[in-house]
Amino acid sequence: MTKQAKNREPVVPPKCAGGIIDSHAHVVKEYFQEERELILDRALAMDVHTLINPAVAVEGIEELLELIESRASVYGAAGQHPHEARFWSPEHKEKILRALTHPKMVAVGECGLDYFYNNSSREEQLTAFREQIEIAVALDKPVIVHCRDAWEDTFDLLKSAGQGKVRGVFHCFTGGPEHLDAITALDFYVSFSGILTYNKATNIQEAAALVPQERMLVETDCPFLSPQKVRGERNEPAYVWFTAEKLANLRQTSLETLASQVSSNAGALFRLPARGFK
Repeated sequence: MTKQAKNREPVVPPKCAGGIIDSHAHVVKEYFQEERELILDRALAMDVHTLINPAVAVEGIEELLELIESRASVYGAAGQHPHEARFWSPEHKEKILRALTHPKMVAVGECGLDYFYNNSSREEQLTAFREQIEIAVALDKPVIVHCRDAWEDTFDLLKSAGQGKVRGVFHCFTGGPEHLDAITALDFYVSFSGILTYNKATNIQEAAALVPQERMLVETDCPFLSPQKVRGERNEPAYVWFTAEKLANLRQTSLETLASQVSSNAGALFRLPARGFK
């Protein structure tokens, strides 16, 4: 936390009746340590009634399974992040397949391509992503896609390996209106993080106003990418309301309407148990 953030008056997120879903959060001990349960309690107190907690590497699956067993509000996803693609192996694939048999493991991922950092080679990323798309198709589960500076290859793989059957979401969307036609052709969802609230994120904001209402989600991607009003602080699920508020403003609708829509969308994508989702 920055010195400026420490001296800042606490900012209370907006919220509304009916609550909201954080469609992508990493509330695990690696980032929150002994505060993990406190953060989850605070989310519930702020009416973030459900969150999807994806694993980014197989090493995190054991904790994730324990967490979804102990917390009714938390659902999981199993996958290998592109940064970790160099470690992809038949053993990792088997661990992910085994984890995905749990009824509260609702997606494959997060996985995808990241050509900005290239922490794994492009070939390693392409192989790991292709095989995880194939898992998603075989199990009829959505795939949570990480895409950074790799749009063409990402679209190509989703089309070829997805066989017209894959479904899923572009999480933490960093594209623009120019990417929406390809996403619509795939019938994928688009999830917006705290980046949406940044003053310079005009391309993302333009896209946010155009995404079909039945295909938009919101997320924190915590502990990263805190929204503008709490920038400099560690992000957490309660702050998803700030992103929802910005999205509602961009789409010229109320926060209550927006929260209901994105929660309904998340319920449909991840096939969550009914909780008043329309």
